[in-house]
Amino acid sequence: MKYLILQNPGHNRVYYKEAAQLAVSELSIASKRLSVKCTDVGIQEVAGVRYITLTCDDELSSQDITVLSRLSFVFAIFNQFGLHAEDGLLPISLEVCEYLDSKISTIQKYAGKTNELFTKMMVNVALLASDYNYDDDIRLLDPVAGRGTTLNEATVYGFSAFGIEIEQKSVHENQIFFKKHLQNERLKFVADKRMVYGKNKKEAIYMHEFEYANSKEVFKNKEERKQLGLICGNSQDADKYFKKNCFNLIVGDLPYGIAHGNTGANKSTTGTRNPSELVESCLPAWKSVLKKGGTIVLAWNSFVLSRLKLAEVFATSGFKVLDAKPYQGFEHMVDKSIKRDIIVAKKI
Repeated sequence: MKYLILQNPGHNRVYYKEAAQLAVSELSIASKRLSVKCTDVGIQEVAGVRYITLTCDDELSSQDITVLSRLSFVFAIFNQFGLHAEDGLLPISLEVCEYLDSKISTIQKYAGKTNELFTKMMVNVALLASDYNYDDDIRLLDPVAGRGTTLNEATVYGFSAFGIEIEQKSVHENQIFFKKHLQNERLKFVADKRMVYGKNKKEAIYMHEFEYANSKEVFKNKEERKQLGLICGNSQDADKYFKKNCFNLIVGDLPYGIAHGNTGANKSTTGTRNPSELVESCLPAWKSVLKKGGTIVLAWNSFVLSRLKLAEVFATSGFKVLDAKPYQGFEHMVDKSIKRDIIVAKKI
């Protein structure tokens, strides 16, 4: 059986030519979760339109279609009948997998915002590479949360999401935005502010936390509510803010050192373009709060730090860096000063 997948056109705004390879890599990782054996993932043009192809030894199940429907690049799926795509393509209904409306990721516009489809891809790769499933009670941490694109994508999937951000302004804006979004969508929620660390008010670190649900009926059951939490603090203290083994996924887009520098443990290096010190200083805390079988997925500017060097940092901290072919297919140019890549590391 052969399937052709039409890419989401929004994926092509920044890096049209390279988006196909990113899609192939994401699909190759997802194919390991399907109920049928997949023999080939590739790229094919039909009447001048580019498709991502998936060849399987049997028909995809409804559960398989659900897995594919979640992928960041998927706009439409077709089943090819006949020997050639020109013979005919039968459209397949996608599964809607949104806990909150996906517009929560698209309505915010600001300089330096990460493409929300790229962010969605990182969340997918983290989940698919982990020992967990979409139906599990997933808790995600973004340790460099910025204005919250990763957190917003996590809420679309119904994950409980928490972010640490060192800039107070970004935390405040994120808090205001999420509250306003819940109000505009007329969703039930409760908001709270509590101290999570510090001996006194001067040293206090606070969590701005929302409990919410996508319906009044679900909200009535406290156990079924989702959470979104925001902390203005230092990510290397994540284990002081959260309990051990409380997150399934850690996903973050590291500062590229262009508009924002990386702040590590050494104050003298604040603003450096090299993220290695930031990651090295934070990994002990991140490892403590990550569950066994959980994954860390980070995007970074490979112009300033090689994949090999970053992988060594993770390996030294006891992580298994996933370096099979699909996991090395995400590097792409963003602009002349940024070549973006992602690294996937698993706690074993």
